[in-house]
Amino acid sequence: MNDIIQEILNKNKIYESFVELTTHGIANEIYATPNFILRIPTDHPEANSDALTESVAAPLAKSHGIKTPRLVCFDDSYSILNKTYSIWERIHGLTLGEIDNCLNYYNTWKEIGFELGKVHINIKSCDDPKGWLDSPDREYTKDMLIEGLLSKNGESLYLLKLIEKKYTDNIFSYKKCFVHGDTNEFNFLCTENDQLLSIIDWGDSGWGDPAIDFYMIPLGVLDNVLDGYIEIAGANVDFDFIYRIILDKVWTGIEERQDIFILEKNIKGLESKLLKRLYNAPQCQDTK
Repeated sequence: MNDIIQEILNKNKIYESFVELTTHGIANEIYATPNFILRIPTDHPEANSDALTESVAAPLAKSHGIKTPRLVCFDDSYSILNKTYSIWERIHGLTLGEIDNCLNYYNTWKEIGFELGKVHINIKSCDDPKGWLDSPDREYTKDMLIEGLLSKNGESLYLLKLIEKKYTDNIFSYKKCFVHGDTNEFNFLCTENDQLLSIIDWGDSGWGDPAIDFYMIPLGVLDNVLDGYIEIAGANVDFDFIYRIILDKVWTGIEERQDIFILEKNIKGLESKLLKRLYNAPQCQDTK
């Protein structure tokens, strides 16, 4: 494989030594030189489609001022490999998800919110002639939420009533915008002194609900992310937006097999905190 990597680098006039990097992802093999990153899709079923999506989404984000690496080359000629590959500017920083106390990186999380706001607000259109962008959407339904809660030991009337009252067509009516689609903590690079450097991995990006980019944001830093987000995209944050986030967190708790009483406590606290934010922030008032 080293000979193939060297051939790819030589073809692109990159005459630097390289090493293979370990990664938390399953979609790419990653090789690094001092100044570049080479990403080669694995045999994972979604790996190649993610690479195609990223080849459209990442340059689009970069062109709109989003903090993300520059795409140097995307090769789908299959002349060296029987799969695509991409070469990126290398951003030297820490992977947020690998930091033990990453939830204490409050400024980084706030800057993440601001960058997501830029994604949602700044990107108005995109040429995608080959249809490579994804269609980010939720993978759960109202019935799945209810079944997930009823399958647990114990019962939460609060959560069941919340779903019955708030999982409505009106709550889930929204104007689509461009979204990242995979905002887990391993897709952010930052500095040791709590500064965001880059958002990476655009393989799930496309047009969808802006609230979906909060799906993977940890509860403990959701306020920080919203603080940054509202600076640029406060118009998106209304009661419907807030309740879509809350319902997403209910589903996350079900997926993570959280104890029903802990989940209820967490969601009650989240609902109270987010509603208080709306009531106290005129720029976020529901204007419907």
